Amino acid sequence: MKKILALASILTVLASSCRKEAVPEVYYNEVMKLAYDTYAGQFDFIWKNISTGYVFWDIDTTNWDRVYDECMPQLMALDNQVNQGQSIQDSVLLGIYQTAMGQMTDHHMSVAIKNLHPAPGNVGHIQVRPGIIAMNKRPEYIEPRLLALLRLLDFQENIEREFSADKDIKIIEHQFITVETPENVNYGYNLFQLPDGRLVPYLWQSAATLSPVFEYMGEDNEAGRAAAVLDHFFSLISTTPREKLAGIILDNRVNAGGWQDDLDYLIGSYINEEVTMFQTRYKEGPGRLEHSVWTDYKQKPLAKYHRDITKENIPFIILIDLASISMGEIEPICARALLPTAYIIGETSFGATGPLQSELVDLNYGGSFGNSDLSTGHYVYTSDFESRVGGTNYEGKGIVPDLEVIRKDHGGSFKAAIDAALKYAGER
Repeated sequence: MKKILALASILTVLASSCRKEAVPEVYYNEVMKLAYDTYAGQFDFIWKNISTGYVFWDIDTTNWDRVYDECMPQLMALDNQVNQGQSIQDSVLLGIYQTAMGQMTDHHMSVAIKNLHPAPGNVGHIQVRPGIIAMNKRPEYIEPRLLALLRLLDFQENIEREFSADKDIKIIEHQFITVETPENVNYGYNLFQLPDGRLVPYLWQSAATLSPVFEYMGEDNEAGRAAAVLDHFFSLISTTPREKLAGIILDNRVNAGGWQDDLDYLIGSYINEEVTMFQTRYKEGPGRLEHSVWTDYKQKPLAKYHRDITKENIPFIILIDLASISMGEIEPICARALLPTAYIIGETSFGATGPLQSELVDLNYGGSFGNSDLSTGHYVYTSDFESRVGGTNYEGKGIVPDLEVIRKDHGGSFKAAIDAALKYAGER
């Protein structure tokens, strides 16, 4: 036992002495050949690129140098086993990389690693996703959460049955549409009627895809029909007399994110002048804190569906859960910051708010690198930009709702949060 401890100590010293100042390995989002042939070389390569290109070093508390010093000896030991004719279990490699990167702040991040010498029967690659690891540890997590989308679809398709026993709330319009192009997305639209006769338009979408689907308006296909439903939803909000409109519900639960331009409809429709929506910045040099200046993302009013919901005090209720991701959580963050009548119900969101804009890679020193087919031996998918709303960065933390409604506390039901939203609208 003493010999093993001594060996580990020596390897740690060697790794520490061999770790050089991180220098970028000169590619991002580009195809290249395998750059190494050992586990230690693989880790060194990935570590250096994250060291120089990761955009969240200003808020990520991971001790990245210690990660190198602690993990490199383990990778060197794997290389020694390979030299002795042994193969490596995927689970062993996964354990090392989860220790290294499993707690990182970027909840968009996905680190896929090729097992260079996999044991027989192994898949031959691993994946570490800090956001998923964090989500699985949260007390409101429902296993298996990856099936949540299907369960929500079941709810949407049967929503009339779910509310049929409700003596007070009626659904007077209901549509569910699946669009396979241009984006794979599902929409659930309902028009609720409260006991006093007032209306509450409701929209759920599995991803933030309003802007691309609206481009198909008038076409005789599934995307065109979805655009007509969306137009009906926003038109109802803009034209229903105030005495008949109790509120608006946007359901962003199990929303995987999507298009930033959706903010034109969800925020632009309800503002009267151009406003700063949020700010972004990117890596512009190899230093861990070498960022660009913060740049304002401005939102202009959208005339087509405009209504001053603030002046008329119309509740804008947004439902979120821990599977609200990226634009699925940026939308409620911006709504709450800019629209006084915005109110958020549900669970704390996923916490992946860094924009992914790989088309701007020429302006950006960091971001994703490697190939998704693992021909380079790795693929590190990470945010290109850092964002903040009103000076607050929500990455890795998510947005906390104004009213917490945990699905787990209601037997996994998606209806409980809608009930809370309708109650809130009815009381305003």
